[in-house]
Amino acid sequence: MKVILAEHAGLCKGVEHALTLALSAEKRPVYLLGNIAHNERVIERLKEKGCRVIEEKDLDNLSGEGSIVIRAHGVSPAVRQKILATGLEVIDATCPHVRRIHDIVKKHSAAGDFVIIVGDPAHPEVIGTKGYCPEGMVVSSLEEAENLVFDDKKRYVVVFQTTFSEKISNIIVDSLKKKIKSLVINDTICYTTKERQREAESLSRACDAVLVVGSQSSSNTTKLYEICKSNCGMVRLIGSAEEVRGIDLAGIQKIGVTAGASTPRELIMEVLLGMSSENDVTLRPTENEMAEDTSAAVAATETKEAKPAKIMTMDDVMASTRFEIREGMRAKVTVIRSDETGVYVSGLGKKDGFIAADKVTDGEYKPEDYPVGMTFSAIVVPNNTANKDYIALDKRKFDEIEEMDKALLDSVFELKIDKAVEKGGLLGKKGSYTVFIPASHIELHRVEDADLQSYVGKKLLVKKLPDKNGEENESGRRHRIVASHKEVLIAEKKAAREKAEKEWQEKRAREEEEKKAIFEANKDRFEVNNVVPGVVKRFAEFGAFVNVYGFDCLAPKGELSWTKDKAPNEVLELNKEYEFVIIKVDAENYKVSLSYKLIQKRPYEIAQEKYPVGSIVKGKVQTIVNFGAFVSIEPGVDGLVHVSNICDRKINSPADVLKVGDEVEAKVISFVDNRMALSIKDVNAPAAAEGEGADAPAAEKRVRTTGRPAPERKGKKAPVDEVSKEEQDIVANYGASENVSNNVFGDLLKGYLDKK
Repeated sequence: MKVILAEHAGLCKGVEHALTLALSAEKRPVYLLGNIAHNERVIERLKEKGCRVIEEKDLDNLSGEGSIVIRAHGVSPAVRQKILATGLEVIDATCPHVRRIHDIVKKHSAAGDFVIIVGDPAHPEVIGTKGYCPEGMVVSSLEEAENLVFDDKKRYVVVFQTTFSEKISNIIVDSLKKKIKSLVINDTICYTTKERQREAESLSRACDAVLVVGSQSSSNTTKLYEICKSNCGMVRLIGSAEEVRGIDLAGIQKIGVTAGASTPRELIMEVLLGMSSENDVTLRPTENEMAEDTSAAVAATETKEAKPAKIMTMDDVMASTRFEIREGMRAKVTVIRSDETGVYVSGLGKKDGFIAADKVTDGEYKPEDYPVGMTFSAIVVPNNTANKDYIALDKRKFDEIEEMDKALLDSVFELKIDKAVEKGGLLGKKGSYTVFIPASHIELHRVEDADLQSYVGKKLLVKKLPDKNGEENESGRRHRIVASHKEVLIAEKKAAREKAEKEWQEKRAREEEEKKAIFEANKDRFEVNNVVPGVVKRFAEFGAFVNVYGFDCLAPKGELSWTKDKAPNEVLELNKEYEFVIIKVDAENYKVSLSYKLIQKRPYEIAQEKYPVGSIVKGKVQTIVNFGAFVSIEPGVDGLVHVSNICDRKINSPADVLKVGDEVEAKVISFVDNRMALSIKDVNAPAAAEGEGADAPAAEKRVRTTGRPAPERKGKKAPVDEVSKEEQDIVANYGASENVSNNVFGDLLKGYLDKK
């Protein structure tokens, strides 16, 4: 089988330039405005180097140090202004061909010409170009061009997306020429893109099969695939080396390989290796095997449409690779007949092959075991017989090599690195095998070309990649295999993770059994409302874990203090013993919940002891409502001064004499239902002024600001000094709040204020 690699396969100059600028940026971090290349491997490499891919919406949040890279596609003027506004160092990697398009569009747009951009409207390059001619239009198909209506008085200017299909572009232009009187056409499709597409056209016409290497997200890669598909019955879009190993190329005599402008060279190399190995293409290594740069190109094909070019095969890619039928070559063959002398096979081109009976199997040879149509692989050996019409093969030798390959495939072995291959990987020898480790399979992270030399002389544990690559030559068995150190590291990492997971599961299981045993032993003690001693073992954001009788219980954060949002470590001390009350027992799941606050005094119980009725307190006005003012005495302790107890004279609203933040003195006149009532007007009133009924509870006294009762009048509002039922509910809830200092109003108070 002959493999032909397109001359222009792989990264274009614009993408290479952008990658170089991004990787060499001095100011870090480096932000990439969109994917520099539409290839997952390239983007992953950039991320490993500390580059971060961002979108236009992220520009508003960028500032400080760092660099931002404008990719080869370019950007619109509006986006460029956003980039400059970030203050970061701007690295402009816009492709020169794209810059030329921008200059053309700006010039003609300023002159009043109407601009038509032929390309994909969703492509970043087209979006950026459109920004230079907001009034212009984008055309992507013949149908769109046919439906356009043009003004004969205007001049129209056409530019093309640099990577757009040349064939489709020509069709669109022919349509525009028929409909537009004044038309200026600027050929802006990149020269490399044209050559790449022409090569794809030629390859697909001349080859039995074509592999297009690249990502499905790449516009130019998918265009190459479409071109090849229109001419060749077997075309595959290959995103990784693994994908090519599953393709059956039996019977294929000539296969073409091309790649998109975002495809790295190492991926092309890996695909070629996988393809040659899987389909029994023999590689004849020399002392410098695999040392050649993968950029060695293969000419297109010899068709009328393709220009003459040098013919190169896999020899140029993988050092002395040969594809003609020769000794040592592995071939997949099909039985055409068998007899006592041996097996006759096809699949070797113009000549058929013959496997002598003693070269078929180690066991007893039986012709009936090899029926017509049966397929297998064998090795080409010297033909020492008089019959030169057949190619001599040896199946038994192939099977021996296969067994050795399988042994290596399923095992990990140590390899000493003898040589570093620039832009390739590492080489070493294991017995009769020459082992190649691609750069992408050396470590878990990407290894740069400059670091390859540091591995020479070192020993690495490697595993053969599943690609069946190997052969024999005249000097004896010298097989070459492709191996991976990264796969060993991944397996070790996975094994360590699985071991840690297993140990953790076993530990959890033991802890659960111990937990159940302790719970069952103390089942009678774990009852709701029981007060138990517990030692604080650790804190969490949601509460504290407390050891009770050797059993871990949880005291939720809300059950630690009457003061809301108080951190657990502000209430309890680590390794100190306290008393708790059990509030919940989940016997089925072996969980016990505790409360510390339920056996602590509430803030108002403490306040009632500290500030008995009749005492004078100082506080700050916290909130003013229509019926009074709430005064904060200390954190967690507040009192209500009803409007009737603010001053001796009648007032319409507490706000007439008080404002939030005022510091006042007040007299404690009652504690009812955890509610502290205060009086400002009684602070300076003489004791005699209390008059008759002074011994009665203050909450039961009728404090009035007028000398006679106010008559009830239908439809009239109650006097301002009388407390309505709604106000009573608000004050009651206010006083009963579990956390007065942090929830001054309470839900009812909030509702009341909302309505006011």
